[in-house]
Amino acid sequence: WHLLLSLRLLSNNKITALRNGSFLGLSLLEKLDLRNNVISTVQPGTFLGLGELRRLDLSNNRIGCLSSETFQGLPRLLRLNISGNIFSSLQPGVFDELPSLKVVDFGTEFLTCDCHLRWLLPWARNRSLQLSERTLCAYPSVLHAQALGGLREAQLCCEGALELHTHHLIPSLRQVVFQGDRLPFQCSASYLSNDTRIHWYHNRAPVEGNEQAGILLAESLVHDCTFITSELTLSHIGVWASGEWECSVSTVQGNASKKVEIVVLETSASYCPAERVANNRGDFRWPRTLAGITAYQSCLQYPFTSVPLSGGGPGTRASRRCDRAGRWEPGDYSHCLYTNDITRVLYTFVLMPINASNALTLAHQLRVYTAEAASFSDMMDVVYVAQMIQKFLGYIDQIKELVEVMVDMASNLMMVDEHLLWLAQREDKACSRIVGALERIGGAALSPHAQHISVSARNVALEAYLIKPHSYVGLTCTAFQRREIGVPSAQLGGPGHSPPSEPEPLADQQLRFRCTTGRPNISLSSFHIKNSVALASIQLPPSLFSSLPAALAPPGPPDCTLQLLVFRNGRLFRSHGNASRPGGTGPSKRRGVATPVIFAGTSGCVVGNLTEPVAVSLRHWAEGSEPVAAWWSQEGPGGPGGWNSEGCQLRSSQPNVSSLHCQHLGNVAVLMELSAFPREVGGSGAGLHPVVYPCTALLLLCLFSTIITYILNHSSIHVSRKGWHMLLNLCFHMAMTSAVFAGGITLTNYQMVCQAVGITLHYSSLSTLLWMGVKARILHKELTWRAPPPHEGDPAPPAPRPMLRFYLIAGGIPLIICGITAAVNIHNYRDHSPYCWLVWRPSLGAFYIPVALILLITWIYFLSAGMRLRGPLARNPKAGNSRASLEHGEELRASARFRSSGPLLNDAGSLLATGSAGVGTPGFPEDGDSLYSPGARLGALVTTHFLYLAMWACGALAVSQRWLPRVVCSCLYGVAASALGLFVFSHHCARRRDVRASCLNGAPRGKYDDSSTTGTEAAGGCMKTGLWKSETTV
Repeated sequence: WHLLLSLRLLSNNKITALRNGSFLGLSLLEKLDLRNNVISTVQPGTFLGLGELRRLDLSNNRIGCLSSETFQGLPRLLRLNISGNIFSSLQPGVFDELPSLKVVDFGTEFLTCDCHLRWLLPWARNRSLQLSERTLCAYPSVLHAQALGGLREAQLCCEGALELHTHHLIPSLRQVVFQGDRLPFQCSASYLSNDTRIHWYHNRAPVEGNEQAGILLAESLVHDCTFITSELTLSHIGVWASGEWECSVSTVQGNASKKVEIVVLETSASYCPAERVANNRGDFRWPRTLAGITAYQSCLQYPFTSVPLSGGGPGTRASRRCDRAGRWEPGDYSHCLYTNDITRVLYTFVLMPINASNALTLAHQLRVYTAEAASFSDMMDVVYVAQMIQKFLGYIDQIKELVEVMVDMASNLMMVDEHLLWLAQREDKACSRIVGALERIGGAALSPHAQHISVSARNVALEAYLIKPHSYVGLTCTAFQRREIGVPSAQLGGPGHSPPSEPEPLADQQLRFRCTTGRPNISLSSFHIKNSVALASIQLPPSLFSSLPAALAPPGPPDCTLQLLVFRNGRLFRSHGNASRPGGTGPSKRRGVATPVIFAGTSGCVVGNLTEPVAVSLRHWAEGSEPVAAWWSQEGPGGPGGWNSEGCQLRSSQPNVSSLHCQHLGNVAVLMELSAFPREVGGSGAGLHPVVYPCTALLLLCLFSTIITYILNHSSIHVSRKGWHMLLNLCFHMAMTSAVFAGGITLTNYQMVCQAVGITLHYSSLSTLLWMGVKARILHKELTWRAPPPHEGDPAPPAPRPMLRFYLIAGGIPLIICGITAAVNIHNYRDHSPYCWLVWRPSLGAFYIPVALILLITWIYFLSAGMRLRGPLARNPKAGNSRASLEHGEELRASARFRSSGPLLNDAGSLLATGSAGVGTPGFPEDGDSLYSPGARLGALVTTHFLYLAMWACGALAVSQRWLPRVVCSCLYGVAASALGLFVFSHHCARRRDVRASCLNGAPRGKYDDSSTTGTEAAGGCMKTGLWKSETTV
């Protein structure tokens, strides 16, 4: 043994431990290979007696504990390989007993390169020790797979989140157990240092061992200096054990925990029923769930989105708990994205960091989205914009341009539906936040270098001055707007006239302030600026700042900010239900804001009790009774607030103007008892112009009269069955379009009804145009078709093709388009707030592009048919193979074809002759009309087509435009609808002799009965052949 230099036989075995003195007697051994065993223990003194050992390989074992005593007796060791073991760090001085060591490799799958290994780098440099390139860091993640020898000492730190190479909780998934069961837990984690501890929690409460309660908690055990394990056993589970059980690992670097949910079933377990919940985060279908269980649903994911989710990545889920009584608790949907595109974008704005360099850019981008505030459909849209306005307020002192953008955004939000504003106020006090931010603009923006600010917007105007109180002599300001051209002053609330509904200004009708010093006498009824109307005025007395007691007066005259605001209406002042009861004597006294709201306030100085009142005049925009002067009282910063009549007195009230005096500054308005709280014109739930309804009723009467007439007298009206089907379908779909438009286009308060209205209008509009296109194609083919010259032995004509193909085109294509549009996102038919129709972007591909293609093809058929009628064939009656040129054998074949006509859905016609078209114009023998020539039919179809387009376009403009354009378009819609209905009824019923004869005779006759004199006259000489009589006999 003393001559043995290399010992390799010990590798790849199952050695588990190395005892003290295991290699005594091998003093000349130079290489010892112990790799690929299961060694977990190496006792001190194991390598005593190996004084000449140069290489030692302990790789790929399970060694976790190493100390300086481990390598005693190896003074000449040059290379050491301890890689592939389970230790994660090395204690300082572990290699002190190896003075000759030159190369060491200790890379493991748990190696943690942190502050505990910082000692190794300077020690290796001082000893000229080489760290093997295979010694790679496994943790932390920022240093993963990097060579330890190539790192700097500063990179080896213990800061940041705690990362454990091992942390397991068994069981790891939710457990459903019964009362009385036994359930063990085992928690294993990385043992980083002596301060590593494991603690147990139940529903966030610390757990201690209690044998009487059935909680058995064992002492933590450390394994191989690498792992720490703790066991908890619930020996007798009760209902109290339900909930989350948590294993927490605590170190000086931080804590890490694992949780598992336990559900304890009672003897009679209950269930929460299956339920569907649709909200602004998606449509969730919660299954039938056992009581005490938390159910999870995957969020609807949106591709190409950059919106981060709160609390996790894109795989996060919505959760909802079924309580012990079998009732659903409110769900947690905060980790899911919003379904509405605008809401998702606004949420992105809220998450973005704001600083002085990007605040103005973000504000301009946000203003673009608030320009469409009338189409907001989620209260969170208002909440997020209000939060952004508050954030921008902090940068006004640096960026003055933000003032105009903030006022514009607040003005745009006043176009949001009132119910959404109320919900946003209840959710996050959003309206109070907006008003509060606007009131503080002057104090933040004014400075000695910018002593005046004036901003105008559609619904808000702002005026602010930096003044010196000792030189103040009074201020009178009037809020006005430009009068719409062509609207007399009486319509805007002139003397002796009733005020209109809440105004909706045009783009150039912005609110403006005009201020003068002193106390001039200003009347709203006699405002002196040309083509303008005054809406509100406020007169601040000269004694405004002289009312402060001498004891509270500042020693020097500081600059003071005086700010004025005017709001077109009271939409941003949301008390409960948007109604207040100042001065009311009973629960029936519910009042709403009937005038603009005007504000006056100061910043930087204190205003005491006023010796002279503030005089305010306000113009009414709503009718009401029992006016009351009131001021808006904030209960606290951002509080909900409410209207209060104390301190304000109504001095006079006319039908359109009220004057009042107030003893303090703030927001002032006049409240009235309103029979119905008004909405903006064309807003959600508003009706159409009165002219629309009688004209639509006339159109429906004419269309349904035509349909009923043709159904009851179908056997005696001389049209082909193809023409009969097309006419009835065309009338029915035009009636559907007009009826649904007049009855449901404004029902935006009912989501499902509004979506049904939008889908129906989408379908009926496309189907009507397609039936017109099919009819134009049939007429064009009739005019251009020529019968081939007859030859003996010709086969019998082919069987008629079914009418079903026309139904598939005119009815199936719209159904497919509407179905795909609704399946992609049903909210495509609801998000446009003023009316029930498609959202703009989806409507391009789902409606306007198909309509453009249909119109293009239809007009090509119209043009081609018109040119055919004006061509040489129309001027030469003998040209072509017309009906008059048929030989006797061909007539018999044609007659046989008519006799073989099938059911109603066949192309076979009802007449043998085509009237005036049968002599001079080529065409299908079975497609003609016995009374109207092809030219007359083409003209009637073109007239119907363009009248329908005019009616549709005017109807669309009547619900999308405002004020005078709305009235004009409504009247044009009425004219087009009436003309369309009267023309259809006149052309297809009143002017037809066969229809008149059927109605006068009282009972329909057979089509081919020669006793029908009107039919004989219309058909000409070809009826005298007796073919009609023979067919009737057959």
